[in-house]
Formats: sequence, C-alpha cells, structure tokens
Amino acid sequence: MLAMKPRISIVFVVLLAAIPLSAAQGGDGVDQADAKAALLEAYPGLFTISGNTVTWSDGATMVWDDGKARTAEELIKSPDIEDMFHYVYPTASAGDLIPDVDFDPGRIRNEAFFKKLYGASAAAVGHHLTTVKWLPKLGKYPVRITSLFGVDARLSKISNALQEMPADMSRFGLKPGGGFNWRVIAGTDQLSVHSFGAAFDINVGYSDYWFWNKPDDKGRIPFKNRIPLSIVTLFERQGFIWGGRWYHYDTMHFEYRPELLLYKEKQG
Repeated sequence: MLAMKPRISIVFVVLLAAIPLSAAQGGDGVDQADAKAALLEAYPGLFTISGNTVTWSDGATMVWDDGKARTAEELIKSPDIEDMFHYVYPTASAGDLIPDVDFDPGRIRNEAFFKKLYGASAAAVGHHLTTVKWLPKLGKYPVRITSLFGVDARLSKISNALQEMPADMSRFGLKPGGGFNWRVIAGTDQLSVHSFGAAFDINVGYSDYWFWNKPDDKGRIPFKNRIPLSIVTLFERQGFIWGGRWYHYDTMHFEYRPELLLYKEKQG
C-alpha cells in the first residue's frame, strides 16, 4: 500500500441537482440528442445511430437504450450504450471537487461497444498498439498505447507539454504506471480500458485509490487526491477524462473518452 500524503486544498461537494426532463431526455435524464451527437462526433465514420439502433459500418447492430432502470452498481456491471452518459463528467475547469456518492462519470462502459472500437481480444488490440516515449527528456518511459483515433499522438502531445513544465509539476508524470494491459478491473469480471490501449496511469507514487481507504463512520469513502488540476487539463484537451472525478476514484488514471467531454460541452 502506498503511503498517503496530506493534501491541503479548498474542496467543493459536487451537487447533482434534479434536472426537469424534456421530451428529448430519457427517464434517467440523459439528453438523447446530445448524447448521440457526442458519440458520433467522437468516433466519426464508424457507425450510425437511428432511433434505438447503433449500426456499425460492417453491418453489426447494437441497442442504444434497452429501457432498463439500473442501480448504481448495475450501471457499472451491465450498462447499455446510452447509460455511459448517465453522469455528466465535470472538467478540471470546475475546480477541486469531492464527488458525490456513486457519482462515477466514465466508469460506466459498455464493453461490447469498446470491443468494436478497439478489438475483442488482446491479439486484435495488439494490431494497433505502438510505443510512445513518455517524458523523453526526463527519463526513459516507453508506454504501449493504441494508435486508433490518434491516441498515441495525443499522449505524445501531453508528454511534450508536461516535460516542459517546472519540475514541481513534471514530477507527477515520472515513473508512470503504464498503458496497454489486457486485464479485468480488480474485483470484477469487466475489462479495464487498459485492455484496449486507451488508458494511461501517471506517477503511481502520487496516486490515490478509493480501495486503499476505509469508509468513514457514515460509510462514505473519504476522497483523496494529489494530482494538480493543471495536469488534468493537459489530458482533457486531448480527449482523456480523469479518474479523480469519480466517487470510486483512481487519481493516477486517465482514459480516452472524448464522447464524455463532448457531451459535457453540449450540456454547458
């Protein structure tokens, strides 16, 4: 277990206000038009969405919304595609936040959808993997990452920007936890986004993870973070979301999810 270092900051609780439903919103509050537009814009040319059907360029089809109401736990275990937009991801511009209980924007992933994007096996994903030289001026940290959607080039841009920052900032990128790793998420049977080469962990020595902390006397997981939001901003500009915005937080973790950033932009 990593030693925890205290972090002094002003924090604000994420307030999830009830939003009146319109005809364009599903029963879970997802803005259907904006969610579909965000997904199409994030991965152009791969599929179309008509009504409740996602049709891939090879003719395969998937259900957009199966109409099932899900608990927070079920959203993680068995979401449909629409469920991925259940929570609106708050960007770094919102400042320091303590996520509300079970507020996990980005942890909801339809596995079948991601297998169509990146490959349904380690071998299939491997056809698109390449090596990014992470922080080449500061050390030798080769990272295996997918080249699909320019993820490798995007990570290189983040690396270039981070290594030019002062040492008290660039240190958060040293000794990264890695990129591609075909594996399930600990304690589950669900594939990690690392399996698709679309996730990256920065310096593990400065990371905090929800499972390492005992719940408080009210049963709530205490939030901890040491990753500066200026670094989070670098990743978000390239289409990555941050695990530090989750109630079940993983502050070293970034994954390529442009659809969630586009949806946030459309929602204002």
